[in-house]
Amino acid sequence: MERSDAHEVADPGEPRAELPRPGTGRYVLKALDKPDLDLVMRTGRLATYQNREYLLREGEPANGIHIILNGIVESTHAGTQGRELMLSTWEAGDFVGAPYILGDHRHSWSARALGRVEALHLDQDAVRRLIAQSPSFAVALIECLGFKGETYSMLAQTLAGQKAAERLVLLLVKLCENAAQDESGSISLGRITQANLARMIGATRQSISLILSRLQDDGIISTGATKMVVNDLAALRRQVTD
Repeated sequence: MERSDAHEVADPGEPRAELPRPGTGRYVLKALDKPDLDLVMRTGRLATYQNREYLLREGEPANGIHIILNGIVESTHAGTQGRELMLSTWEAGDFVGAPYILGDHRHSWSARALGRVEALHLDQDAVRRLIAQSPSFAVALIECLGFKGETYSMLAQTLAGQKAAERLVLLLVKLCENAAQDESGSISLGRITQANLARMIGATRQSISLILSRLQDDGIISTGATKMVVNDLAALRRQVTD
């Protein structure tokens, strides 16, 4: 297995947090049986990124994908007048490096660690070898690319909304669909801030605060210092149609 000189390299023998259970076609490693998973782990390069460190940068030559093993990564795009737009956040089991993972191209957006992140880097040569050696990996990769395409399509549709409230509700609904639902029926969206929501839909933080306050007053969501919980997804969906 290749080792990185640029980053702290994780010890393969150290215990890792278990990857979350897969959604439909979302987590590439969870779709693999043990022989294929072992092959992928042997083929890739393990590296650790510290808070705010870039896994990849917009405009730079691309070289494969980074599968997140632990931590959170945000995708960002440099908009007009130097304004940074947050596109999405990715968790353990997701990968960054799409949409083009093979061929001569440059990254369309950046990926940056939020806190400490451990990732497995598969460069283009490694991806090609794995596609040839493991049909299961090839299928899982295609399914994950479809999930990512749907995610960014949702973002484009959300940004096309005329009102900030509508854009925010559409975004929250999609985040809920990608999150795990607990036994009480509520859905935790994890560590997501008003500032990040504002960056994702192109609104001000003040407008986001007002909209979230209204949703909380109606009992649809609950907000805390470190997480947001959607208590009633059906009621949240009705906010778009009402």
